[in-house]
Amino acid sequence: MIEFADQVEGRYDRQTLISWWDQPALANAQIIVAGAGALGNEVLKLLALMGAGHVLVIDFDTVSRSNLSRTILFREEDVGKPKAHIAKERLHEINPEVDVRSVDGDLRTAVGLGELRAADVVLGCLDSVNARWALNRRCLQAGVEWIDGAISDFHGSVARYSPDRGACYECTFTPRTLERFHRRYSCPFGLVSSQAQDKTPTTAVTSSVIAAIQVQQALMMLHHVEEGLRPGERLTVYLKPYRMLTDRLPVNPDCLAHDTLPADIPVTAYDGALTAGEAIEVARTFLPTVDSLCLPLELVVEFRCDTCGAAQPVLRYREHVLQDEAMCPACGELRTPTCVEAIGRGSALAALSLGQLGIPRREILSFSHDDGRFYLQFGE
Repeated sequence: MIEFADQVEGRYDRQTLISWWDQPALANAQIIVAGAGALGNEVLKLLALMGAGHVLVIDFDTVSRSNLSRTILFREEDVGKPKAHIAKERLHEINPEVDVRSVDGDLRTAVGLGELRAADVVLGCLDSVNARWALNRRCLQAGVEWIDGAISDFHGSVARYSPDRGACYECTFTPRTLERFHRRYSCPFGLVSSQAQDKTPTTAVTSSVIAAIQVQQALMMLHHVEEGLRPGERLTVYLKPYRMLTDRLPVNPDCLAHDTLPADIPVTAYDGALTAGEAIEVARTFLPTVDSLCLPLELVVEFRCDTCGAAQPVLRYREHVLQDEAMCPACGELRTPTCVEAIGRGSALAALSLGQLGIPRREILSFSHDDGRFYLQFGE
């Protein structure tokens, strides 16, 4: 009778057989996944299986029934629930060793630039030009590389964007891209269109293929493996007929997105109850000439009807205000929004708290002074 010695097999034994694999490095990695739909589900699943140590998932949407044919993490009973929260719970079931956090909100206002700056890599699993534009600008500001994934019916693409090398996502904008970008906003005030967004035809097969390439690219970057996409390169995969194409994206010298923040930014404690006026005073302890707080997005303060004179407070960023809200409920006429981009020391808005202004923890706020801008991160 042959006796075999008991062998205790570790969770990650097979992948650690890879010559360049560094499991501790992966376990210590800080990874952000923007979007928890079809692509995001596959990316998150792979990260959890491989033992990515710290993952932050961001999504403002809820689970719909159409998600169920393309997402491994969602169930019938999850319909109507926040995607990010449900994804976090399912990832804990797949691998309890992974530290997963979720943000149910808009990546432009719910996640601070300091959070992005602390990440080793960001994976974009988004489904619109506008969302990619926003993530690209935030990542370039924060100085972190991001990997974009895009899918269609029988093809998809993966692109790598860096704050200091190669083309960025916005560099690739064509007149057609700009038309799609502006389609989301309405005239005359640039509020968000109330019309439903176009749906992308795709299957779980396409999202699985593209997500796998995104994660493989992230793994090589985390392991400092030079093979793979270089900054400013895009890989397009066709599944009918099969072929792959890598192209170097052209840099646009006039692109407005290349605006990385200074490397050395002071950090102070975050308190959501701190008012804008108090935040200005905190900034003045570092630089006494600071006179106002620059908001991360344009804030719609109120709607005022020029016909009947009625006014209604809003206090939401323009990106979160629908065009239908501009119609006066009293007389049916189009109302004019009052908007601000900065709050001065003497402004009535200075009494609003950072929480009321939608400023998240670890946001890097900009303050104006006589010679330009001063930056201060609120929250470590």
